[in-house]
Amino acid sequence: MFKNLSLKVIVFGFIFTFFSSFGQSFFLGIFNTSIRETLSITHGQFGSIYASATLCSSLLLIWVGKKIDDINIFRFAIYVTLLLSFSCFFFSKISSIVFLFIAIFLMRFSGQGMMSHTATTTVSRYFTKSRGRALSICWFGLSSAEFILPVLMVLLLSLTTWQNIWTVIALLILIFLPIASFLKFHRDHLLLQILPEIFLQKPFAQCDHFD
Repeated sequence: MFKNLSLKVIVFGFIFTFFSSFGQSFFLGIFNTSIRETLSITHGQFGSIYASATLCSSLLLIWVGKKIDDINIFRFAIYVTLLLSFSCFFFSKISSIVFLFIAIFLMRFSGQGMMSHTATTTVSRYFTKSRGRALSICWFGLSSAEFILPVLMVLLLSLTTWQNIWTVIALLILIFLPIASFLKFHRDHLLLQILPEIFLQKPFAQCDHFD
């Protein structure tokens, strides 16, 4: 279906879309009740904070997202990974409404925004003829997360606190994503030779090495 190198890119996209779920509404909503009880706020207050933080993160994404065109994709992916890990850790420390706003802002920006953006841009740059098929497989990562994570989180919430869950998530991201990125790309000498040409020199439309 795809060449070996192409498959590695798709797996990279799959992993990043899967982990983008930590900043998606379906995932954050699982902790709605726990957070409101911790902060003693209403549904309306939580919703207003969530909407405001999401809007602010979207505006920032417009500016930061274009930086992926100027930075090596590996370096950009590491920056996004570190930001997502920090955001999850910060989320575990929510103790006030102000912290809640900042935490949601960071999660929406790093997870729902930058992780998805990195995955989509990377896969799109590698494929021309098979771009639609590659992206559809890549985004199956998010669908898989929507199937797996809600059940898993409900189970974990019955065993431990939501703060502990977010701390563990932060550690998993910090450990797993850099390793996954390294194994998928850096072990391939040919890809290392091609990457500078693809990501730093050639126009988007000409990046068809892996179709």
